[in-house]
Amino acid sequence: MSVSVQQILGEARRLVGRLREQDSSADQLLAQAHTLGQGVEAMRQYNEELSQLATSSSVGTGLPRPRAALVLSIQQENRHIRELQQENRELVATLKEHQSALELIMAKYREQVMRLGSTCQAEEKLGIGASAASALAALPQCHHLADKVCEMAAVMRRAAEVDEERDAKETELLTRLKAENGVLRQLLEIGRKVGSAGLTDEESQTDNANSGGDAGAAAATAAFKESE
Repeated sequence: MSVSVQQILGEARRLVGRLREQDSSADQLLAQAHTLGQGVEAMRQYNEELSQLATSSSVGTGLPRPRAALVLSIQQENRHIRELQQENRELVATLKEHQSALELIMAKYREQVMRLGSTCQAEEKLGIGASAASALAALPQCHHLADKVCEMAAVMRRAAEVDEERDAKETELLTRLKAENGVLRQLLEIGRKVGSAGLTDEESQTDNANSGGDAGAAAATAAFKESE
């Protein structure tokens, strides 16, 4: 079963929290154990002092046994000491359990950290492999696209050549039409000039003929008058 990185991090945070709680509890137990140890030591010293007091009292009064009140007090103190010792043993056992729990938590924490590192490495390798596989899978499509681009480039180049040829032909046709138009204009101009010159000559000849007839008529009239 695969474990995600978020789950591993969450488990690690939970273990760290438990570790802090166990550490705090262990400090409290150590403080209580130290206090109980001091109490037990004080009670032991008190018991020894009471025993010494009872012995000295018996020796001083000549009685073979201590007095009843003193014996009762000693018994109560002994019972209290036994209770403190039992509580101390329970605290020591609880402290050992906490230490075992701390060791287990630390082992789990180290295990989770190792799993996290392994998972990260596996994801990195998987990411690299997936990228390479994707690139290999995309190669045929890239070649196909490259072929399409080459075909389109060839079509565009052919279209550009056709456009250039058409432009050249149109330019040549336009140049020829301009030249023919110029020639036609020149011919029309020459024809117009020739027509104008012919009309001028005819008018001149007509005018000369009219002036000659008039002169002859005048000469005939003068001769007729003279003969009379």
